[in-house]
Amino acid sequence: MPSYIAEEQRGAEARILNVLFPTILQGLQLTHQAADQFGARPQQAQTLPMRPRMEHRPVEYQQQQQRFATPETYAQLAADRSFMDVAAVLMPVVQSIIPPLVEQLLSFGPPKADTDQNEEERFLQFVPQLLGTVTPIMMQVLPGLLQTMHGMRAEHPVRVTDRELNQRYFGPIVQATLPAIVSQLPELLAIVHGDQRSPVRYDRMPGRGPIQLMRITRNDLINAHRLRDGDVLHMTETPAQPGTTEIRITCAPHCMWWKGLQVTDDTDRQLCFVETDGDRYAVFESRAVQAGGAIVLWKARMFGEHTPMYVIPISELSPDGKCFNFHWAAD
Repeated sequence: MPSYIAEEQRGAEARILNVLFPTILQGLQLTHQAADQFGARPQQAQTLPMRPRMEHRPVEYQQQQQRFATPETYAQLAADRSFMDVAAVLMPVVQSIIPPLVEQLLSFGPPKADTDQNEEERFLQFVPQLLGTVTPIMMQVLPGLLQTMHGMRAEHPVRVTDRELNQRYFGPIVQATLPAIVSQLPELLAIVHGDQRSPVRYDRMPGRGPIQLMRITRNDLINAHRLRDGDVLHMTETPAQPGTTEIRITCAPHCMWWKGLQVTDDTDRQLCFVETDGDRYAVFESRAVQAGGAIVLWKARMFGEHTPMYVIPISELSPDGKCFNFHWAAD
């Protein structure tokens, strides 16, 4: 990597590892929780020991019975151990793919200001290169790691084509690793190219004091910076009737989930609410927000739940006689 000195490379790799490994481990847990997804459960008749016959001594029988695992307990232990086997292999695999991943991110270039379809097409062009780089490395590293694990028969070669290897190790790790890299791509690009974002600031949600929202600025919206939850919003301003303020919301064609925008005054009273599944346009008197007020940006998250995400003081926008069009370019 000619554009990197060794210290910068190690620092970038360490930061990428801190981002990727927890996400990959969580994906591994969510995708493969049941014991039978990692292999067959032990046969109860062959594995569980027979309990001693002490019917004539019920008290001692109860004490002796506690030494023997029930089928449910044994199955849970088997599932936990099987998951830990996979997790033990995961860390070296992630470490092995990080250096070539840094090279790929360098060649891909820093995040661009483009939004909507241009950025989407650029991203799709990068994914095949990423898969072509990461997958062969994982296939090459994984068998050797499995041979060195405790309990593996090191005298016999482990092949990638082995069915058990694919079901228990290779498949789960690939399924957890690649989506994690793809989902964290904007942050990984920022790490490699030094575009470190400022710390997150939080403000209370109007009318709901205990709820804290991520504070954004006019600059974030004017320049369509990627926000902390992965969203890209582009705000444009056009003239409106003096004494009034207009709010509009639009979405890129590939943004399928619900979005909303709420405007409140200095007393936390809602002035208007526009959304992608309803009224997309609203107007109110500018003097209603002269003493304060805020704009809250909402989005649908997991299971379609409508959730407030970002807040910006409306005083930053000089709202009198303005029409603000909030375009949700990416999520």
